[in-house]
This record gives sequence, C-alpha cells and structure tokens, in this order.
Amino acid sequence: MAVEKILNHPSVRVRNRDAVIAKLNAILEGGNEQLAVISDFDFTLTRSVDEKGERCLGSHAVVNHLLLSLHPELEEEVTAVNAKYLAIEYDPHLTKEEKVPYMVEWWTKAHENYITFGIHRDDIENIVRDVHIRLRDGANDMMKHLETASIPLLLFSAGVGNVIEAFLRHELGSIPKNIHIISNTLSFDEKGLVNACSEPLIHVFCKDSSVIPHDAPFFDDIANRGNVLLLGDSLGDLHMDVGVDHSGTVLRIGYLNGNADKLLDLYLDGFDIVLIEDQTMDVPDLILQALVKRC
Repeated sequence: MAVEKILNHPSVRVRNRDAVIAKLNAILEGGNEQLAVISDFDFTLTRSVDEKGERCLGSHAVVNHLLLSLHPELEEEVTAVNAKYLAIEYDPHLTKEEKVPYMVEWWTKAHENYITFGIHRDDIENIVRDVHIRLRDGANDMMKHLETASIPLLLFSAGVGNVIEAFLRHELGSIPKNIHIISNTLSFDEKGLVNACSEPLIHVFCKDSSVIPHDAPFFDDIANRGNVLLLGDSLGDLHMDVGVDHSGTVLRIGYLNGNADKLLDLYLDGFDIVLIEDQTMDVPDLILQALVKRC
C-alpha cells in the first residue's frame, strides 16, 4: 500500500516500475538501521523556485550576492564569467571529462574572488537571513523524521559549506547530530576574512563519496549501512554514493527542476524516480514514514 502511494504521487515518473518497487521494498524491509540518506543541497533540499515562480539562490550564488553587494563594480565581470562556464557545464557536445578542467577554473576563480575582495565570516552568517534561499516544503519535517529515527543525512554539495551551515542554523536553530555536510568550506584569518578554501575542490562533476576522509567521525556510520536513499537535481549527483562501501540497495530520486520535455529521458536513464514540477519533500518523506511504521 505504501509503495503504491509513493509511485502514484502526481509528480513521480519512473521508467522501470517493477525495478523501483523491488528497490522500495528492499529499503523498507532493511529498516532504519540499514538506511543512510545522501542528498545534494542546492535545489534538492532547497527549492529551485519560490511560490511565485521566482528563481531561488544556491549557496555559491549567496556568496556572489554578498560579494556584489560589497563590490558592485564587479557585477559585469562576475556575470560574464558565470555565463561562460554555465554554457560549458550544459554543453551537450562536450564530454564530462572535457568539462572538468573548466569547472575547476570556474570554482577556483570564485573562491579567489572571495579571498581577494574580503568576504567576512559574519557577513555570511548574516546574509542567509535575507537572501532568496528556501527549504523545499516538508524538508524541515523530513529532517526531523531522520533525526528521530537516527538515520544519517549526508549533505553533499559543490556549493559553499559555510552558507549551508549558517542557513541550517537559521532555519533549524541548530544542526542535528545526524546531519553531516561535505562541501567547499571557507576558512578565515584572525580578522574573520576568507583566506582559503578546503581541498579537494568539490565541483558539479566530482561529487562522490571518495572525497570524504575515511577518518571522518561519521564515515563508519554511513559506510556500515547497506541501503542508500540518494537525492539530487543534477545528473552530476547520480554517483554521490561512490566511495561508500555499501552492499545493499541504492534508490536514486532526481528532482527535474526545468526543461522536462528535453531532459526527462536523460534523467530516467539515471534516476529510479524522477520528480517533475515538485517543490516539496513529499515523496522522500513518504518513504521514510513508511519505513518508520515498519520498525
């Protein structure tokens, strides 16, 4: 009954219904002690558009917004750089391998700007209260359900970890112990100004768990869970579980935030479940609620 309710949700699209049913049943039968959730942050845990249809910001865009508020003279340059590399990211004629050097250039330029033009730690903490970034409807409830069930949530992002942490603290009051963030983290000097970014660099085409230090305090908890619920909005999110030695079932759910007529087939090639025109966490949370009821 729970599986049918999930698959009959109006935003759900699947290519192989029987295979998805088998994966859902395996995850439900495994229970909460066997499940880890690995999720992208920007436009997956957060909305891609608001209730009025206006585009929301990702975590890198939040820092760029801050940068331009401090240095408006950079707007033309930053806009041109972003347009150049965004076109490369989505160029259908280039392979992933051909795109990677450009993505490294793009991310590196952005981080160098944060250092050169004096982004302050306090500015990042303060700006998340005002910028246009929103959790998906029901995301707060889903995170509470995960915390109650002691299911780890690994937030894997090519964005800026400091923004993600500040935003979650603002939204949730504090970051629950079961939430772990892997992202590009800015460090600060004694004056509170950005002076470096963490390595290895995480960009849109290198998001897999092999960049997680195996001595990270949460690594064993993730690695020892056989089943994974993977949530993303980009084809680059498909392999976020690579590097985690799980032996069970991986159910991949993809949010298709636009261009469904052009991209649906590609997303169905990679994701088990594709959600279209959906700014909620309803489907992932239905899975979690069904799992908890079985335990």
